Amino acid sequence: MEDTDKMGNVGGFTGKRISVGDCLDLTKGLASGCLDMVYLDPPYYTQRHHVGKGREEIVKGARMAFSDNSWDSRGLYLDWLRPRLGEFVRLLKPSGALVIHLDWHAVHYVKVMMDEMLGDERFENELIWYYQTGGASKGRFSRKHDNILVYSKSNDFYFDGKAIAIPRTEKAMKRAKSGKGARIEVTDTHKNPDDVLMVPALNPMAIERTGYPTQKPVELLEKLILALTPPGGVVGDFFCGSGTTLVAAEGLGRGWIGGDVSAEAVEMAWRRVKE
Repeated sequence: MEDTDKMGNVGGFTGKRISVGDCLDLTKGLASGCLDMVYLDPPYYTQRHHVGKGREEIVKGARMAFSDNSWDSRGLYLDWLRPRLGEFVRLLKPSGALVIHLDWHAVHYVKVMMDEMLGDERFENELIWYYQTGGASKGRFSRKHDNILVYSKSNDFYFDGKAIAIPRTEKAMKRAKSGKGARIEVTDTHKNPDDVLMVPALNPMAIERTGYPTQKPVELLEKLILALTPPGGVVGDFFCGSGTTLVAAEGLGRGWIGGDVSAEAVEMAWRRVKE
């Protein structure tokens, strides 16, 4: 085992490993069809350098940061992303899901690329993560959402909407009517989730906040993992940052495998999972 790897004390391949490196290198030794879901939260092509504040109790003296300004054009960014997406598709089981988290900067271009790579029949959803954060634009509608593309690998696509279904209220059940207006009995007490995920962004005082820039809330990843992976499945995240995907997978009893080019981020993720 390389000294850049950190592994959980588990028997067999359950995915509990995290490594430092580029995802193309980290996936080379993995067997095709070994993962139930790959989640990626890559650079968004914001053309910025993102810097957060490190928490000393997690990584001493570290200042978490990553570059999202390494490409001179959007075309070069897409050329960089394409082979990585291809590798992630290779790792998926036939029932697996590829989940691509982006925003307005590049999501439309990546969707076209994925439709060409897998066929548009493999496109399952564009999820909107709606969050309410401070600040408002005076010159346009305020940008308060991210886009999450969900692609399947085959017709065997696994989906369990009931795992994150919203309980119906008694009032809503009583309002259900037939075409003639007569009240009818509603036997399904849960409402299947729609494609807008209303999960609050992390506030500055949130206990789970690590100081890593663009950190996502555990609740968001829990919803995705519950709906898109079977109990005991394995989740991969090779842009894992502070490790939110791995933390969510561990808490839900899924296996996980992660990686990131930042040694500081990998150290932070590993400590979060252990804690």
